[in-house]
Amino acid sequence: MANTEAETILELEREACRRFQQGDIDWVMDHVIMEDGMLFPPGGERLTGRETQRALFKEFLQMEGASLSWEPLEAFVSKSNDMAWVHGSVLAKMPGAPEEPGKFVSIWMKADGRWQNVVEIRNSNLP
Repeated sequence: MANTEAETILELEREACRRFQQGDIDWVMDHVIMEDGMLFPPGGERLTGRETQRALFKEFLQMEGASLSWEPLEAFVSKSNDMAWVHGSVLAKMPGAPEEPGKFVSIWMKADGRWQNVVEIRNSNLP
């Protein structure tokens, strides 16, 4: 039997990617990212907090030629159904640079009946 909590999280990841690509950063931040969520981007320092991430991604999407997409592959939910992790593939593009394939792991927590991303780490597949 499929885990409906895992399916819910995978769909949240996919919807976040769709919204991100449409430029709807506010939806992603307000519906997916925990208020004190952390992001560990490749080649950068840890970013803490929803508002810090909101500012970063809004600036990123204003750059001509920048893009980011991801596809979650699997979600694993704790027996207590309040924590989960997802792994998947990511494709990033910075202006003037070739596309860079990579991978990600995100950690989710369920609070007040709602799944939210609390930690995400991404890295490149390139040497």
